Amino acid sequence: MTDQEQKRLDTMNSVLVKMEDIKNTQKSLIEKIGVVEVQLFDIQSKDLDKELEKVMVRASDTLNIIKQATEAFEMKRNRLENEA
Repeated sequence: MTDQEQKRLDTMNSVLVKMEDIKNTQKSLIEKIGVVEVQLFDIQSKDLDKELEKVMVRASDTLNIIKQATEAFEMKRNRLENEA
């Protein structure tokens, strides 16, 4: 493996670590929204419930996009590593 290939692989590994952090942050957001929704159950705040549902849907969609992008990037990194 050349120095340039190793540098590229190292950069890709760093990106994958950051993508994992982003994924974990998104999961945490979804969990916190769930906790707030449970807490709101007793006070029946329909307006906030409606808005939180929108946020939950978007957060879940974003998490799926992050997962797919990370998997695709990881496969690209693996191909580079195997070719070297």
